Amino acid sequence: MPNYKYETKKVTIFDDIQIAYVDEGAEEAPVIVMVHGLGGYIKNWYPTIDGLSDAYRCIALDLPGYGQSTLRDFEEEDYIDFFARSLDAFVQKQELNNVILMGHSMGGQVSIVTALKKPNWLSQLILAAPAGFETFTAEEAKILEQFSSATALMSHTEDQIRAAYKINFVDMPELAEEMIQDRLKAKEAPWFPEYAKVREMGVKGMLSHPIYNELDQIEVPTYVLFGEKDFLIPNRYLHAGMTTQQVAEMGNKIPNVKIKMIEAAGHMLQMDNPAGFNRAVKQMLTN
Repeated sequence: MPNYKYETKKVTIFDDIQIAYVDEGAEEAPVIVMVHGLGGYIKNWYPTIDGLSDAYRCIALDLPGYGQSTLRDFEEEDYIDFFARSLDAFVQKQELNNVILMGHSMGGQVSIVTALKKPNWLSQLILAAPAGFETFTAEEAKILEQFSSATALMSHTEDQIRAAYKINFVDMPELAEEMIQDRLKAKEAPWFPEYAKVREMGVKGMLSHPIYNELDQIEVPTYVLFGEKDFLIPNRYLHAGMTTQQVAEMGNKIPNVKIKMIEAAGHMLQMDNPAGFNRAVKQMLTN
């Protein structure tokens, strides 16, 4: 399991699932709850926490099956809904109110599903390169599931792992190497098959739980941010004629939305250009 530079805490939800999280910033400050994407964990938010915890209480969690949270086969049909229910249970267990929910990639889709349930604790939504805006046909989904299977993930070599990380960035930060080392260690761990299954089910969940047609039902102020040089959204193989800007503008379906492209940033925009990302978040929340 990875180690974190911040004090790591745990809380139990659904009686038997432990959620690991970090909680930085003043207790009385506005709360931002941060939700990582597929294959992610708390470390994805280090630059965000470092940049925002002077003005906000930053709570970043590991979803079930990730980081230091409980890892097993959760026997869930829809992992996006499961993650959304887990997120809601976590926030309620912490007795948080007026929460600014920030989700990246798959975590963005989880955050959207959570917002659509209209929890009374949610005040604003920040979507960083969210999954779910871009849609796929049944044939395209089959292709994506094939390349994202647990078997495929478990067969990846170090070169393939490094290439998979590199495509997330315009300029690989030092923290990326630390994340790669965590991933290489995980590959040798006895629990890796269970982790690979969680990853596989996350992809299936994103594809089988479409949210684009429901975006107009989001009732809270929403901010959508994409890296201008996102190489993962849209899918460059299946949707070669589409641009990241076009995907971002699909967010205009949300009634109260602001959209911003972050320059010199790829899919991991909060890590690729943390200064630009943090500045944009502060400006959006202030205005």
